[in-house]
Formats: sequence, structure tokens, C-alpha cells
Amino acid sequence: MVDDGSTDGSGAICDEFAERYPQFRVIHKENGGVSAARNRGIEEANGEYILFLDSDDFLVPDAIKPLLELARDNELDVLGYNYTNVPEGATEAPPISNKLEPLEIMNGVKYVEKYNFVTGCVVYIVRREHLVKNNIKFTVGHMLEDAGFSMRVYLLAERLAQANCVAYCYRYCPTSITHNLSEEHQRKILNDYINAANEINEITMIKCDEMPVQCYERCRTRRDSFVLFGAVRAFKLGKVKEYLQKAKEQELYPIKRLSEVDYPGFKFKLLHWFVSKPWLWNALSKIYKIVK
Repeated sequence: MVDDGSTDGSGAICDEFAERYPQFRVIHKENGGVSAARNRGIEEANGEYILFLDSDDFLVPDAIKPLLELARDNELDVLGYNYTNVPEGATEAPPISNKLEPLEIMNGVKYVEKYNFVTGCVVYIVRREHLVKNNIKFTVGHMLEDAGFSMRVYLLAERLAQANCVAYCYRYCPTSITHNLSEEHQRKILNDYINAANEINEITMIKCDEMPVQCYERCRTRRDSFVLFGAVRAFKLGKVKEYLQKAKEQELYPIKRLSEVDYPGFKFKLLHWFVSKPWLWNALSKIYKIVK
């Protein structure tokens, strides 16, 4: 456990657990953010596999052990699993019936081609050696830090599989980083959308020669989705012109329409149409700010 300079007594709780359970080790460090804490955890870990758990979420009881056995038995670099949403304040998983089926093992390019994958880092266990060998780390100083990290985890994997079970409970918390709607937070996160798109683009370009069209389209769609959803946040802040100009300077804009395989429905087509017309999107943003 990494105590990232907590001030709420969490460090003492970590120490208590370490005293009670010998498999726990505690590292106390100055606050450096979630990416720095995770990177330190990867460096210090001595287990074969690593799992990331956000502080406001929890795991389905008894779900991880059989997954770990599956990963070891099949010599997997990565084993993905599903998650379920639970309300704020929930402390127990809803009734879940997990029945593991035989795995289809593939490399990362094939996996990305086949699955509508999640870029969050909490939906898989990953072999520590896979991270170390490929120098896969979280980018420090940015939110949305797991987008580029997970794309590297997937695309560089030689043996990867998806288990048909729910192991993770994602607890909705309106004050969390993901759902914080304050204007201050929104302004900070605009650059992080562009950073996430850049990181996805970087690994995509490295692996593009090995990619079938469907795999490339999924990677391209993930990249462009971050630019698109960042443009939505910029719209609400009245920062459309600056945001799209920065994306254009980094060759991330204009964007293509998102793949309907992963983003079906008319709303995404309509959103792309508006964002593809920067003068119109900017004008509507200014009107929105006045009316608001």
C-alpha cells in the first residue's frame, strides 16, 4: 500500500493492516498524485501480477483468486474482467453469479480489434514483468492518466484474455476526480484530454504496421473520443477556440467521426458534426455562457 502523503489518518490505517497481515507492506511518501503513487507501487511490488483498485471502489468477494489462477495457468500478460456500477455509500456487491468459461487467448492487437475495451486501469490484472519489460508507467501530473497506460498494456501484450465475470464494483461518487463538475476542475482537465489523446496516438503509431483496419479504427476512435469529449468541456467553459487550436497544433484536430461499433447512435454523429465546425461550436459556446 502506498500512502501518498495522506492527511486524514489513512497512513495509520495502512500501518495497522501491515501489522495484522504480513502480506501487506506500506510505503509512506510525499504527496505526488495518483500516477506517482501507482508508479511507486509497481516499482516496489514483488508479486507476479498487479491489480489497481481506486480508493472509493471495492472488489467482488472471492472474485480475484480464480482470476489469478487463470492468469497463471495460462501464462497471461493481461487478464481482463468486467465491472458493475454501485451507488455511493454501497459497501457490498450486488448479487453476482460468476461462472468462468474457457478463455480465448490472443495478442493485444487482436484483443483491441475484437473488444470494446475500457481504458481504465482497474478492469484487468497485469503481469508485473509485462510492465517492467515494456517500461509502461503512468504519466505523472495529468488526470485521465490511465488512458495511455492501458493502451500500452493492451497493445504490447503477447498473451491476453477477457474473463466473462464481474470482479470490480465501481462506486459513483460525485466529488471524485471523474465526476467533479466544478469550473476550476474543468479548466485543469482540458489539457489532460489532449495529453490522453497524444499518448494513445503515440502507441498506435508504434503498432500501426501490425494492426488490421478494425484494430486501427478502434485505436483511432479512442484517440479522437478524448479530443471530442474535451471539446465538450471546453464548450461549457467558453474555451473552444483555445482548446481546438491547441489540438490542431498537436495534429489531433480535425477529428474523424467516431466508429459506430464503439459509439453507436445519432448523438455522437451530431456532436462530431458540431465540433468539426469550430466557428459554429465556438459561437454556440459563447451563447451558452451568456445564457448560463
